Amino acid sequence: MTGFTIDDKVIIINKPPGLTSHEVSTYVRKITGASRAGHAGTLDPDVSGVLPVALGRATKLLRYVAGKEKTYVGIVKFKNIMGHGDVESLFKRFTGVLTQTPPKISAVRKVPRKRTVYTLRLLELDGRLALFETRVDAGTYIRTLCEDMGKACGGATMVELRRTAVGKIRENESHKMTDLIDAVWLAKNRNGQAGLEKMLIAPESLIDLPKAHIKESSLKSVLSGAQIMVPALEKIGDVKKGGRVALYCGDSFVGVGEMAIDASELQHRGKGLAIKLERVHWRG
Repeated sequence: MTGFTIDDKVIIINKPPGLTSHEVSTYVRKITGASRAGHAGTLDPDVSGVLPVALGRATKLLRYVAGKEKTYVGIVKFKNIMGHGDVESLFKRFTGVLTQTPPKISAVRKVPRKRTVYTLRLLELDGRLALFETRVDAGTYIRTLCEDMGKACGGATMVELRRTAVGKIRENESHKMTDLIDAVWLAKNRNGQAGLEKMLIAPESLIDLPKAHIKESSLKSVLSGAQIMVPALEKIGDVKKGGRVALYCGDSFVGVGEMAIDASELQHRGKGLAIKLERVHWRG
């Protein structure tokens, strides 16, 4: 496969149930021949849906690709039959800022943490089964959410779950593993690279951060790891101190940084630190 780079791209996989996220990443690495692979936003083995898989150098940008919000569609089974209005009232009670303790099967510390459920919407009710859609903070456990709702209504368990979005990445952008296998085979054996090229996404296009443009005269020092001083900035939006920005020089992606001051203060300062450099990612 020649003419394009695999080892600095992201593929949005439609993860099937029955595989761990790590297994999917490993399969994608072997199928594509990438040097390494990693995924953003782990899904439980029995959960399907959107799983961004980064290849090669793009793995270093996974933390920025993952996004702060996730959207799921799932089925919860109540122990008791509930009316439509009762379920909607229950969902309303569990919308907003909640305290969750990760389940035993998770790899993180089992300590309570705050998570936000932005929306929790009833789509369909059939006896004790309720089809729902929810948009939540990254790190929110939907199985725990269902079990916590069960404690308030006599019992409930999650039956099925599918992730339909990671940040702004939607499931219609995802690809089945079998489609990836076919695309790689065509690229290798029939010189038909168009299908695979469509699946490969530049990681910066998935980073949903405000943009900060640096001057071309400052590019060399930034690529060497220098922090971004006020005179090096060419253009930036209204970003607060502590906020992350995607760094660009012209139309070329440079990396990611964190604001050292409010962007509104830049016009009053002729010098000093503007952006703390976090990650350099330059193709040259």
